[in-house]
Amino acid sequence: MQKIVNTKTIEIEVYQAYDGTIFKEEDECIKYEETARAVIEKAFRGIMVDKEPFTECQIWENFGYGSEEYEMAVIDIKDESDLEIANKYYAYHKANNLIGKEYIGKRVLVSIGYCYDGIKYTEPYPRTKEDLIKQFEKDINKFFEPKINDKEDK
Repeated sequence: MQKIVNTKTIEIEVYQAYDGTIFKEEDECIKYEETARAVIEKAFRGIMVDKEPFTECQIWENFGYGSEEYEMAVIDIKDESDLEIANKYYAYHKANNLIGKEYIGKRVLVSIGYCYDGIKYTEPYPRTKEDLIKQFEKDINKFFEPKINDKEDK
């Protein structure tokens, strides 16, 4: 008796939408890419600096915290059109707060949130690099200059 092992390779053609969603049928993929959700997501990615979100722990890892499941992005709000794109994205995802006009002309760190089953749960929490630096300085001053911070908090 001789043992014979057969290896079979099956190739299945699938279609991938711009956001990574896989479809078995080309027309399903095309329909999906024309939906409001897909159009909003694509426009939002267009104003993202890196075009892909990153995990919270990537930006905060040097400070010892952050989640590997919570996503963030830096967006470039060059004009009112970019602000509108960002706010449509957050409105679509049912955020209670939107990004204000004071962020026009700035690069802003925003929260994308926890992404489970394609549903995002978050508020934008926009912060410029300068905002982050000020907050960090305030947070560390509590340890380096506690008496000064006691006066500021009162």
